[in-house]
Amino acid sequence: MKQSLLQSAFLLIIFSAAGKFLSFFVRILLARQLSSDAMNAYTLATPTMSILITMAQLGIPAALSKLTAQSKNTYPPLLASLMIICINTLFLSISFSILAPFLADHVIQQQNILLVFQSILPLLPLVSLSGALKGYLYGIQKPIQAGATQIWEETARLLFLYIAFALCPHLNAIHMASIAMLSISVGEAASCFYMILSLHISFKKITKASHLIKQLKKSEFTSVLAISLPMTCSRLIGSLCSFLEPMVMLFNKNKAQIQQMIQTYGQINGYLLPILTMPAFLTITLSNLLLPSFTYHYSRHNYKRAKTLFLTISLCCFFVGILCSSICFFYPEQLLRLFYHNETGADALKLLSIPFAFYSLQPCLSSLLHALSLSKKSVFDTFAGCLIRLFIIGFCSCIFQENALYLGLCAGMLVTTCMHAIRVCIAFKRMNS
Repeated sequence: MKQSLLQSAFLLIIFSAAGKFLSFFVRILLARQLSSDAMNAYTLATPTMSILITMAQLGIPAALSKLTAQSKNTYPPLLASLMIICINTLFLSISFSILAPFLADHVIQQQNILLVFQSILPLLPLVSLSGALKGYLYGIQKPIQAGATQIWEETARLLFLYIAFALCPHLNAIHMASIAMLSISVGEAASCFYMILSLHISFKKITKASHLIKQLKKSEFTSVLAISLPMTCSRLIGSLCSFLEPMVMLFNKNKAQIQQMIQTYGQINGYLLPILTMPAFLTITLSNLLLPSFTYHYSRHNYKRAKTLFLTISLCCFFVGILCSSICFFYPEQLLRLFYHNETGADALKLLSIPFAFYSLQPCLSSLLHALSLSKKSVFDTFAGCLIRLFIIGFCSCIFQENALYLGLCAGMLVTTCMHAIRVCIAFKRMNS
């Protein structure tokens, strides 16, 4: 029996809040245990991890969520998706193993970061599987089980970090950063274990699935890839932007400027963004609920219900975004002292909080564009925002120095969000006509 949207949304908010609470404990533990060098190594490797996760998942979670929501038989899309991610993950893992030394030596120009890169490898198959299972749970209208995975993930990660740091207190910066990276794999493994239990996957079902795989048609794979690839491009562009950002910001800089830029970059990504993006735990969860629910009503021509659903969720997201931004604006020192035991970056947090009120709308708008089969438009919007971000960081850093990082971050985010909003308004007008 399908749960009501209101009940699902309420429970998802509770689970997401609990997961985010645990996530902040993880971030606080990392901020307190990792040295400045370890945090810099971890944040420098994070963009590479993000782009690899995007390539590993290949947009399958959202595509599977949409396909299962509009399909009577949900097994063919699931099996086709699992086969795609198995092949893709194997190819990606081998490729990254070969390219990692080159990236460390010649691209990031930090040879000792290779060990942190190698710690990403176990994550690729685990994050692919967990993403597919989570998308399937959302698609079959079981959002509560999908939302609860974050609690398992963050709890497992927190326990692993606490035990690892307690057993090995005197490791060097690179080994500490590698442990922090490995903790993500531990969290994803716990998440997969919980979802497999939720789906009641038995040996008998696995045996049955092996027979169904042989009956899969080419159209099943095509339907998954037709939705997932544009989504992947959109996320890949964002991840690629994060990947290129360290290279762009360090290009043609002297040693003193490089050190200052790396410090500011580590401060933004390691300390400020986790606080500024606090609403993401709610907005992403509600957006994951919006995609299959909106698709379900839209595919059955119940446009009024679909619009009401979108407006309700988007207003909730925006309200939370404004609330969190207001807290960051009026209490920046208190927040930084609470989470990190220092007030470094309080002025930057206060300044960034104003534009980041609109960031809470971006996941919701993006999910709607995918539900309306406007994924290619979403890709273009993301590309435009990322291009502006890299342009500002690359060409304005000579004038604004490290402040160009703040300017580029805000400008890129606002451009993408505004373009998404304009496309949604146009789509709704066409729906009425």
